[in-house]
Amino acid sequence: MVQAQTSLSLKQAYELALANNFSIQIAANDFDITKKNNVIGNAGMLPSVNGVVNQDNQVVDTKQKFLSGAENNRDAAKSNSLQAGVEMNWTLFNGMKMFATKRRLAELEALGKLRLKQQIENTLSKVARTYLDALLAKEQLLIASQLLALGEKRLTVAKAKVAAGKSAKSEVLNVQVNLHADQANVRRLEALYKNNKLALLQLLGLQTTFNFEVSDTWVASDLVSFEAFKESAMQYNIGVQATQLGREIAHTSIRELKGDRYPSVQLKTGYTYNQQVSEAGFLQSSNNRGLHYGFGVNLPIFNGFDLDRKIGIAKINQRSAELYYKDSLLKLEIAIAQAYENVKTNMAFFQIEEANVNLAKENYDLAREQQENGLLSINDLRVAEVNYMQSMQRKLQAAYEAKLSEIELERLSGKLLGK
Repeated sequence: MVQAQTSLSLKQAYELALANNFSIQIAANDFDITKKNNVIGNAGMLPSVNGVVNQDNQVVDTKQKFLSGAENNRDAAKSNSLQAGVEMNWTLFNGMKMFATKRRLAELEALGKLRLKQQIENTLSKVARTYLDALLAKEQLLIASQLLALGEKRLTVAKAKVAAGKSAKSEVLNVQVNLHADQANVRRLEALYKNNKLALLQLLGLQTTFNFEVSDTWVASDLVSFEAFKESAMQYNIGVQATQLGREIAHTSIRELKGDRYPSVQLKTGYTYNQQVSEAGFLQSSNNRGLHYGFGVNLPIFNGFDLDRKIGIAKINQRSAELYYKDSLLKLEIAIAQAYENVKTNMAFFQIEEANVNLAKENYDLAREQQENGLLSINDLRVAEVNYMQSMQRKLQAAYEAKLSEIELERLSGKLLGK
């Protein structure tokens, strides 16, 4: 549907990024790996079963002399043996380590999901910024094109006045200088708009042949209270959730290591088949088959304090994870306060610039009327035009900054993915 259109909204850009962005796809693959690792077999809860087949053949020269005086001498005597079996080894108890391992795998899967969401959130934030960059360049280009069109009309008027002997040639030259400056500005903004669209295509995972125009307008959302944003951030911010989960993983790792202090109990069973044939020796052939079973206990006694070292390091990591969590809470609270203040300030700037645009428009209309009545020079009209266009540029810039700060506030409060 989007490909059949020439306009692209920010919402459509979000949808295309979710479907095609390569960084999101890589993060999704990493998450799939954590899901596949989170199984009871990987935690050591299931038995291992192996089949074994060994075939051994020999050709030997044999010289045997018995106590009775008899001799058995054979050259190139052949012998072969076949061993086959199925063995099962099942750990029944290892100090609850397998359950701690399974919990850690589940926590790693949850962390992988958070990292995927964080990659999606960061990508959508970049898409929004790049989209707004393109939108700003497009609207600045529109204003610059309007100023260029006014300059071209002014040049026509100036040449006509010179031809009629009502003006000096210097006025035409001055208009031409301004016109060249306007042309250069239009070219610069055209290149900027194209480059911003190319950067957006990269984030959307689309080819450069995809032709589109950004189409959204500057619409600011209603700003809710700071406490509402703060409460949402503390609950839904992905960075804080990740550090909190990191704290839990560090605790689970300690429990997993402590399991190595306890004995482990294994159930061993299997079925074996053994066949041997020999042309020399005491036994011409034998054939054995049957079931065997039993238990094994592994009791750790001393390992050079290596386990104590590992547990000590794990406890240090746990303290660091706790500090990371507290630090992330503090940073988030400050970032939310800064972002909220930026939104309020930029929205206030926008309102000021909007009022300035109205004043500059009124001044420009008055100057144009005076110039048409011969009461104002073309140069003075140019000043009024430039002031009017610059006021619109500042209004656009204020709207751009307000929208960017609003998106950052949504990202910090965990509301960006909701859109």
